[in-house]
Amino acid sequence: MNILIAPNSMKGSLSAFDFANTVEEALLHYSPKVKIRKVPVADGGDFTGEVLAKALNAKTTNITVRGPLGDKVNSKYFVSGKTAIIEMADASGMKLVDRGKLNPLKASSYGTGELIADAIQKGCKNILLAVGGTATVDGGMGMMQALGYQFFDEKGNELSGNGFNLGRVIGFPAPKKIPGISFKIISDVDNPLLGVNGAAEIFGPQKGATPEMVVQLEKGLKNWSQIFRRKTGKFIAEKPGTGAAGGIAIPLVSVFKAEIVPGADFILSKINFDVHVKWANLVITGEGCIDSQTMNNKAPFAVAQWAKKQNKPVFAIGGKVENIATTAFDHIFSITSDTMDTDFGMINARQLLFDFTLRLAPIILKPKPSLFDYEHFKLLESRKV
Repeated sequence: MNILIAPNSMKGSLSAFDFANTVEEALLHYSPKVKIRKVPVADGGDFTGEVLAKALNAKTTNITVRGPLGDKVNSKYFVSGKTAIIEMADASGMKLVDRGKLNPLKASSYGTGELIADAIQKGCKNILLAVGGTATVDGGMGMMQALGYQFFDEKGNELSGNGFNLGRVIGFPAPKKIPGISFKIISDVDNPLLGVNGAAEIFGPQKGATPEMVVQLEKGLKNWSQIFRRKTGKFIAEKPGTGAAGGIAIPLVSVFKAEIVPGADFILSKINFDVHVKWANLVITGEGCIDSQTMNNKAPFAVAQWAKKQNKPVFAIGGKVENIATTAFDHIFSITSDTMDTDFGMINARQLLFDFTLRLAPIILKPKPSLFDYEHFKLLESRKV
């Protein structure tokens, strides 16, 4: 049997690479003869840079930049030819800030701009920017400052790029030309900039915003989008995806004509996923939590859609699984029980995944597994403590 292992990361516990390696280890432990191909995937969120870098045989560039709250952080990006692969979270991510210190009014995307500027200075012409996992709701103001832009208030004072100052900006000098550079914004969400589904309302609280902060950020983002509308003649705040990463797309699309692309499908095309699916008899995917959000074209859902085009069965394994109605996957399994402590599950994710896969192996590696096998297995799993 040929098994394709194509997981997303388990956020906060396992990278997509660790996920794939663990499943492989368990399957080979049960049956050393099984043929396995590992193709870790992503959708614009965690580890997107690493997944694309591997697919494009990119080299790592290490650099120290300004973190979300202004401290220096060790960061990186990847280069393949004239293409730079940049993950915002490596410079402006929540993972770089202690949970109790998250504050989107203070957080800045300046470090992301430093990564872009360094890549351009070294000759890159194509920027692939993965925008998941950020701590910022600054509309890309900090990023634009690092690229040479200046923003002023009504008294002519230059403003620092952060969420607090979005509402104070009244303008900026004529856009600085950076010729011949193309941007692709790789996003795992399609939220607009403003409104009940926008950057402030949906993602602000995840980044530490209080209800009062959300109101302030919403007003600031509205002002920010109007500034670029007056300057460039483009109003893109309602465009799907502009709410990602705290509105980072507003200046990139307005000034640099950046393209927002659905992360999962873009990445699957880059890694020639259809070729791997053709080889496989069974596809195993998964991520930290399989829920309704997964069905919004997150990586496991996209994997399933690509596999179904070739009539290949797809199993999904989640750190935890919500009760969702979907036909996207043939079977969905959780490595934790409803009664298990979340922190325990995250800390022990690798061992739990290994043990689970080892129990699943004798069923999926049967020459002709029956529906009863899977249903019986799920019944046993539901009795786990």
